[in-house]
Amino acid sequence: MSEDPKLDERRAPRMVPLAQLGTELGRARCPKPAQLARMRHSLATHGQLTPVIAVEREGKLELVDGFRRRWAAAQMGWGELLVAVRQLDARGQWVAMLTLNWTSGALSVLEEALILRELCHSGLTQVELAQLVSRHKSWVSRRLGMVERLHSDLVEWVRTGLMSAGTARRLMVLPAGNQLEMAAVVTQAALSTEETELLVSLWQKASDPTLRRFLLKEPRTALQNARPEKSQASLDPGLSPRGKTVARALPLLGGVALRVIEALHPSLELLDLKLLSAEMKRTQSLLAELEKALGSASRCARSDDSGARSAMPTSDG
Repeated sequence: MSEDPKLDERRAPRMVPLAQLGTELGRARCPKPAQLARMRHSLATHGQLTPVIAVEREGKLELVDGFRRRWAAAQMGWGELLVAVRQLDARGQWVAMLTLNWTSGALSVLEEALILRELCHSGLTQVELAQLVSRHKSWVSRRLGMVERLHSDLVEWVRTGLMSAGTARRLMVLPAGNQLEMAAVVTQAALSTEETELLVSLWQKASDPTLRRFLLKEPRTALQNARPEKSQASLDPGLSPRGKTVARALPLLGGVALRVIEALHPSLELLDLKLLSAEMKRTQSLLAELEKALGSASRCARSDDSGARSAMPTSDG
């Protein structure tokens, strides 16, 4: 038994209005809609099973653990939560945030990194951090490296759920200025983490600015060209062998065409144009034949489609 009953009384869990629970430390947490939905279901089904953890700072309670319960409770219209107040200093609160969630695996890699960064800002070295949280220094280094090398805007994207941590990790190998440009492309094209990794790799290997612009302008075409086996696997099984040949060639043709268009605008130097004149004329002739062939094929397809529609029975009214 404690020798100070008043201390025991202060530390005993008690109901606290949500409005009195500060979430300033939540800057190191990354709430995800699916997690909040599961928490709302749990609270609705079982109620609050364990108290949230808070520390007292200047007469105000600040959450250390239980942010998802706090956010979910607010969404459900709850007025208060059961809170256990702990005596933790500025460093201890961040260490507690790590250790209280390790067994459940509730923290993402980015959340671990953000917490470690807070501890690093308190003056600790990476070696001291590793000792404090009982982890190898390489574990600390990898996580700190993520938030140090990743553009601050992208850290916020991940924190707010606009981008997955896996995708963000693929972008941090790029210079900070290029990370945002690539992130916009990845988001607009809805690329997966695997596709993002491949596109970043292609961009790094491409020293030609024109090719890099093509990768950013036509990421899907670039990925298709880089993974012909994937393209072949996704071909319509109803295609004939010749049809499959055309299906594989068209994206390649489109990609090359875009590269040439990019390279020709603005126009090349006069000397380049003279040296390439013969090849450009030959290509123009080939493209004219290709245009005729594509036009003929398109007309055949439209004619067949019209015939099929006209053969369909009409409605009785």
